[in-house]
Amino acid sequence: METASSSSTTTTNGSVNGMPAPYGRACTNCARAKCRCIYRTGGADCERCHRLRKECIPSVSVRKRNGKRTHVSRAAQLEAKLEDLVSLLRHQAGPGGTAPSPGESSVASSTPAPSARSAASVAGDHSSHPVPVAVLPPQLPDCHPAHGKGRPTPVTRGTLLGSVFEPQDVGPRSPTPPPVEPPAIPYCTYQPSPFEAADGLVTFRKYMLIFLPFVYLPSNMTEERLRKTYPFLWFSIMTVTSKNVDRRLVMSESIKKFIAQKMVMEHEKSLDLLFGLLVIMGWTHYHIKREKPILSLLASLAKSLVFDLGLNKVPSEPYISACLKTAFHPPPREKTMEERRAVLACFLLTSQISHSLKRLDALTWTSHMEESLQFLTQRHEWEGDDLLVAQVKIQLIVEQLNRATSQSRDNAPPSYYLSALHTQLTNIKTQLPSHLQQNDTILSHISYTELAIHEAAVAKPRISPTTTVPDLQRYAAMEACLNAIKDWFDRHFSIPSYVYIGMTFSYWCHMAHCLLSLYRLSVLDDPAWDRRAVRNKLDLLRICDQLKLGFEELSAKRRLDSGPTIEEDGFTKFNMMLRTMKSGWVAELAAIDGVDLNGGGHHSSSVEQYLDAGNANELNLPLFHAEDPEAWMAGLFDMNWDP
Repeated sequence: METASSSSTTTTNGSVNGMPAPYGRACTNCARAKCRCIYRTGGADCERCHRLRKECIPSVSVRKRNGKRTHVSRAAQLEAKLEDLVSLLRHQAGPGGTAPSPGESSVASSTPAPSARSAASVAGDHSSHPVPVAVLPPQLPDCHPAHGKGRPTPVTRGTLLGSVFEPQDVGPRSPTPPPVEPPAIPYCTYQPSPFEAADGLVTFRKYMLIFLPFVYLPSNMTEERLRKTYPFLWFSIMTVTSKNVDRRLVMSESIKKFIAQKMVMEHEKSLDLLFGLLVIMGWTHYHIKREKPILSLLASLAKSLVFDLGLNKVPSEPYISACLKTAFHPPPREKTMEERRAVLACFLLTSQISHSLKRLDALTWTSHMEESLQFLTQRHEWEGDDLLVAQVKIQLIVEQLNRATSQSRDNAPPSYYLSALHTQLTNIKTQLPSHLQQNDTILSHISYTELAIHEAAVAKPRISPTTTVPDLQRYAAMEACLNAIKDWFDRHFSIPSYVYIGMTFSYWCHMAHCLLSLYRLSVLDDPAWDRRAVRNKLDLLRICDQLKLGFEELSAKRRLDSGPTIEEDGFTKFNMMLRTMKSGWVAELAAIDGVDLNGGGHHSSSVEQYLDAGNANELNLPLFHAEDPEAWMAGLFDMNWDP
């Protein structure tokens, strides 16, 4: 076997044939085999290459000795050696490369070529099926201690070389997985089937958008197309239209986690997120499950999206970033119809929530929002645009009333101010489009706004507590409140019970406010106020019975559609709450009418008729304190109220 100790090639008579190559000038084959290179006399190749019939290639570089040695880092040395090895491998793989002859097999076995190295040989296993791994320089050891315990560990590309050197493809490699995209919809164990999704979209378009038309869904907008365009809006619609209450609550929990992840953790802002929040806010009574109120938080998140997306600002409004004139700050563009609807609907919902719950401020009205309102009026795409415009105009009157009430010392705006607001409301009613003249949604909204205006006049204190002169303006306002309540309930009872599923949370808050106002007018202790005449015109107990009947019809139908569930449907809870409230109201009205609940009374009244009908057992229900309006509505919608 040829080794590096061979100093020369001898002839048969012992003389040296040829001259040894100077230091650093050995040919490539001898240098790789660590053999001494002997130049042949009268030949261009060396003795070893001539004998092995290989092409004698001179060394590429010449090592120079320098007295002043420069310091080279270990990493630089390794990189230089790796580059040499790569050049050798490429040369051997080229057309001029030849297979080793039998005479060189012993040398090749002791110094394996880098391309033939295998994981088995590195670990000490001389298998007949080597697996190619990363190329290592000859000077590096095949193993290194593992955590200082002396056990040899196979050296791999990841543990030693890292990304310094990437070997050529020598075998099949697994495809690189595509980058994982963040989910566009909440992760939930419950996903609607194609039939359920199509049915839910029909329910949303037919029953829910008639109360809050914040988005236009044309007839060619299928559930598949909606899921691709607005995935979070699609999932929110599927949640509120789910017939099974248990499944709906699980989907609601996944929505809350999704919102926290997207908006708080990932700082994402999109029109899709805003649309989904509008669905959750508009029909939040479908998401409540014995927990602290979340409506104020959702409204704040929706307003933040409006601010971040710039939906409430004029497109030509100057920005500091506009001075940069870079591609990252493109010029402002015209708002789309979807964006205009979204910002108007956000104002509508936040203002209604602010008026009902008194816990947050509405989205501030801006000149650009006014421009969007006028734009939507002139270029409406469907009938829902006219309804949304009318709702926003009416809610602007409520917002003016809220500001005037908060700025007044006695929470009662001046009479002339209330008269001006009522005139504006009348003008809106007379200017409604023809297809909205008999629309129950908008007419009930007008009736409720009339109630809010006249209640502000009723709240005005008397001139003197001891005066006996009746305040005619105050009694006229009380009579107007009673008429507005009657108009609201007349509109409500003209709506079929199966349409209740589309009524928004604000609608139910209006119902609660009307009931509470009717109760106060029915028990008002004032010598000049005829409480019996109030009950003859609009009986509180009969109103409760009619509401209960509608809730019972809808609850029975939803139980048939959804099957048995652990949680009760919201309309079943509404019915139970009405029973509780009526039990307390019956006792108070009986005391006012002089009816003895133990059988001693003889006055004929609606209370007596109610008791004669066999409903006296309802008096054993727990009394609900209706004097606190916020607690009243919190209990009605199954929210824990923390006073």
